[in-house]
Amino acid sequence: MSQAKRKILASALESFMNKGVESTTISDIRRISGISVGSIYHHFGNKDGIVVALFLTGMQDHSSLQERSLAEAVTAEQGVKAIVRCYINWINENPDWARFTFRYRSLVENSQRADENEEHKRAHFNRLKGWFAPYIEAKLIQELPFEVYHSLIIGPSQDYALRWLAGKTKGSLVNYRELYAEAAWQAIKL
Repeated sequence: MSQAKRKILASALESFMNKGVESTTISDIRRISGISVGSIYHHFGNKDGIVVALFLTGMQDHSSLQERSLAEAVTAEQGVKAIVRCYINWINENPDWARFTFRYRSLVENSQRADENEEHKRAHFNRLKGWFAPYIEAKLIQELPFEVYHSLIIGPSQDYALRWLAGKTKGSLVNYRELYAEAAWQAIKL
């Protein structure tokens, strides 16, 4: 992605977090980014295009990080814990992006580019299924409906992360990373 696109997305995220998507204008994004309105429209089409691009870029960034972490894991336990660590680390390092993705997911899921989001999710989950399959087959991980793994592995840390992002917890998100990683492993191991 070009530097101009990254700058536009970073500026949009800043404005979305300060004013909300609905109240942010292209002029606000132009003012923060210093990039012309014409260039913004050229790269993204309109504000909805920016919203979708910001969401998809965040999801792809997290998915790539997660898949790299899984590629380094040599055991089922290491992989499951890597998923949780990666999730918590990404949120901790990108709190505004995480807030944006949680808050505005429905805008993307109901947009004209919803198919692109679904395609990305489907491809990512297929890669995850491929990673899990040998461990399930070897009876190291419980065989469950695949859709359940996300809730068991990420659900507890996601719940805490949402409260952390809202400022409703006293403890740091990363302080509990290993606790949630161990809980995820205990939830699905055989």
